[in-house]
Amino acid sequence: MSPPLHVIFWRHAEAEDIDADADVKAASQADLRRALTRQGRRDASRVAAWIKAHVPKPWVVCASPALRARQTAMALVDYPVDEPRLAPDCGVDDLLAVIADHDDAHSALVLCGHQPTMGSAALRWLSGCEQAFSLRKSGLVWVAERQRESASARMLRACISADLLD
Repeated sequence: MSPPLHVIFWRHAEAEDIDADADVKAASQADLRRALTRQGRRDASRVAAWIKAHVPKPWVVCASPALRARQTAMALVDYPVDEPRLAPDCGVDDLLAVIADHDDAHSALVLCGHQPTMGSAALRWLSGCEQAFSLRKSGLVWVAERQRESASARMLRACISADLLD
């Protein structure tokens, strides 16, 4: 039996609002530059502390190129991997491809991205179910995959929301 692969699906923390009057192209660029709010920084730190206390190391931490996701991931590590397949406009298949490309089963893979993709990808990777699943801002789903003989089994380890960590 090989060691489990731990995958953490982590939604970015609360970010500043976007200018509602911007045109579509400007709004898209502004969306990528949205920074965390004070509450978002606090929540990201709480969840990062929980990850540090519970998730086995070593970690590979990947973040969307959006500033808010990178700032959330930076509460856990100084230099997250910039992963374009976690960008706001990417889908569940893109995110699951990141997991498939992760070839180190001896580490935990922390993916920091956006709704609705993070929640739906977590649900699909855990159960194969193709339904919407909402993950709160700065919330996470932790799934472990074990290889036994020729089969793999996935189990839910935790589903955490920052407001539960007070």
